[in-house]
Amino acid sequence: MAQLADLPPLAIIVFGATLALIFGVRYLGLLSGTGADPEKSHSSAQVAAVIVDPTALNKISAAADALNMTLIEMVLVLKEKARTERQVAKELDNIREELRIQREISRRN
Repeated sequence: MAQLADLPPLAIIVFGATLALIFGVRYLGLLSGTGADPEKSHSSAQVAAVIVDPTALNKISAAADALNMTLIEMVLVLKEKARTERQVAKELDNIREELRIQREISRRN
C-alpha cells in the first residue's frame, strides 16, 4: 500500500480505472452468462436436435458420398477426354506433316 501512495496521482487514477474496467467486464460477463438460458437459445436447440436425431447427419453423409462418387466419375471422364484430345492432336500433326510432304513433292515436279 505504501508503494501505491508513492505513485503520482495520474498513475493512481489510471490504475483505478483499469481495475474498474476489469471488474466491470467480469461482472457484465457473469450477468450475460446467467441471462443466457440454454433452453431459450435457438442454436443450442438445433444442436440438441442433431445429437438426438441423427437422420440429418445421415442424409448429409449420403449426399457427400454421392457427390464424391460423381466427382470421381467426372475425373475419369476428363482423363478420357484428355486422352482422346491427345490422339486427335497427334493425328492432326500427322496430317499436317503429310500435307507438307505432298506440297514439297508437287513443288519439285
